[in-house]
Amino acid sequence: MKEQKNLAAILDQALDRKITFQEAQSLLEVEGENLDKLLKVARIITDREKGRILHVYYPSRLFPSISVTGRNCELKCAHCNRHYLQHMIPASTPDRLYQVCLDLHHEGAVGCLISGGSTVQGYVPLETYLDAIRRVKENTDLILNVHTGLLSWDLAVGLAKSNVDVASIDVVGDNETITKVYGLNKTVEDYEKALYTHLQAGIRHVVPHICVGLNFGKIGGEIRALEMIRRVGTELLIFITIIPTKGTLMENVTPPSVEAVVKVIAIARLMFRDVSISLGCMRPGGLRRRKLDHLALHVVDRIAVPTSSTLREAEDMGLKIESYPSCCALPSEFEFKIRNKLLKRGWF
Repeated sequence: MKEQKNLAAILDQALDRKITFQEAQSLLEVEGENLDKLLKVARIITDREKGRILHVYYPSRLFPSISVTGRNCELKCAHCNRHYLQHMIPASTPDRLYQVCLDLHHEGAVGCLISGGSTVQGYVPLETYLDAIRRVKENTDLILNVHTGLLSWDLAVGLAKSNVDVASIDVVGDNETITKVYGLNKTVEDYEKALYTHLQAGIRHVVPHICVGLNFGKIGGEIRALEMIRRVGTELLIFITIIPTKGTLMENVTPPSVEAVVKVIAIARLMFRDVSISLGCMRPGGLRRRKLDHLALHVVDRIAVPTSSTLREAEDMGLKIESYPSCCALPSEFEFKIRNKLLKRGWF
């Protein structure tokens, strides 16, 4: 009881200041009335800092994902095992990537995610694609979001010189998770170093992603990852959550509870305050998704592919809904460009 009173006091103070790392860790223990209070405080801060607008994203053919490694991945991580590469457009050579992007441009696409399987060093092998990416930026108006990882300084500089718009990087704050899930001989310090490398190399926008429950459904390291990101700085945070996927080591894993996921995201709001926070597209479906989406309305200002009932609830809450046919990892400066392009094509 005393502990919950202390947590309630932290929540009262959070209305006027960013919470500390230690306070963030302690808020993982909120329950009952304090969990409700956490969500209310998060909503108040969201309203103050971001307004009563919900930005909604639908990454469709207008913003597809491309894999530069086709269906191949050296890591075969425990939560994916190449499964999600199957849904991407394969582009296993630089010329193929350029042609795919050129076709997308002529079809009126907004942009694309350039991703792929990882090397055993923990990054997407984009070295041979830098010139193709540069040509795409020179000859099209596509917005390019590149999935990177623990990249080298040379690759980061190359991506910056190729004029990529956004670099998306998964951030992990727990060494056990890095080893068990990714099979990497790396540490959390390597992820923090990678964040700095992206920024210092001159990549325009670096967007960290955190997968809640990545350690086989357990919460552990998410708050540390947030603190690492806070030290480096960001304008946008993406949260996803584990999906038990057939053919992976996690196919029978129980995902973290909806309340646990939303708790982590709400704590992020109290830590960052004015940073845009999105619930990304990777999350379980069905009733769990509906419940997660509804609770997330208290803590996020962005959401990818929400359920129809979530949109109705957002309207009932008095939130203005703005929709975009793109990935949710694009900072707000791109929203005008997207709407203007679609207006010219008569799609609004």
